[in-house]
Amino acid sequence: MTSRTEFHYDDFTEGHYRVLLAMALRQYTFVPFNGFNQEGDLCLWRHDVDFSLHRAKRLAAIESEMGVSATYFLNVHSEFYSALGAASAGLVRDIISMGHRIGLHFDPGFYDHRKWSAEERLAILRNEKTVLEGMFGVEVDCYSIHNPTEDVDWSSDDTLTAGMVNAYCREISARFTYVSDSNGIWRRGRLDDVLASHPPRLHVLTHPGWWTPQVLSPRERISRCIDGRARWLHESYDRFLMEASRPNVGRGPARNQRRKPERP
Repeated sequence: MTSRTEFHYDDFTEGHYRVLLAMALRQYTFVPFNGFNQEGDLCLWRHDVDFSLHRAKRLAAIESEMGVSATYFLNVHSEFYSALGAASAGLVRDIISMGHRIGLHFDPGFYDHRKWSAEERLAILRNEKTVLEGMFGVEVDCYSIHNPTEDVDWSSDDTLTAGMVNAYCREISARFTYVSDSNGIWRRGRLDDVLASHPPRLHVLTHPGWWTPQVLSPRERISRCIDGRARWLHESYDRFLMEASRPNVGRGPARNQRRKPERP
């Protein structure tokens, strides 16, 4: 049986996130991915947004309050959110307005219905880069692969691909100590311990959906994202009909009295 202590459930809260950021700020200069080859004690602080843009915006607000600029990698094919939908795009614009950058979180699984040539793969990456740039009016100069060990055809050691810095390139991997919260648990060391050891350069990957106000298991955290988005969509539908003075057929009295839920 897994335990809350073994997998450090207490680490993945907004409160502890502030603690980790404060520790990192005392030791490192936070840089964008195109600045990884600068001199000094550097930190690449990155978010792959897999599950929740609402959680991403919350972490972005915490970082902004603490004077941190991070990079948020967006998946245009996510099953959990639509980065190009009106409400979701508003969240992304809010993140950008706080001084953060966006990158492309590229999902090779979307394209696994056939084999692609090297030239076609390059064109696909450029196209997704262009989509994000066109939507948000900012330069997208870095990308990360979603589940990089699952599809070797799309993985690369090259530093630059399609005009973007590859977060998993050989140069970064060789120079930076890497820590990830993939699957809601620490990979390659607990971040608290890594920060305490103070490696000269640090590459931190978090997924905002894992970071919640309260202590939860990874399964509970992902359920919070899924259920929270479903509730939010229900509320959005109800609100649209109300504001348009249209009938909301099938919404009973009990549902009408339901407390407005917390956003995911």
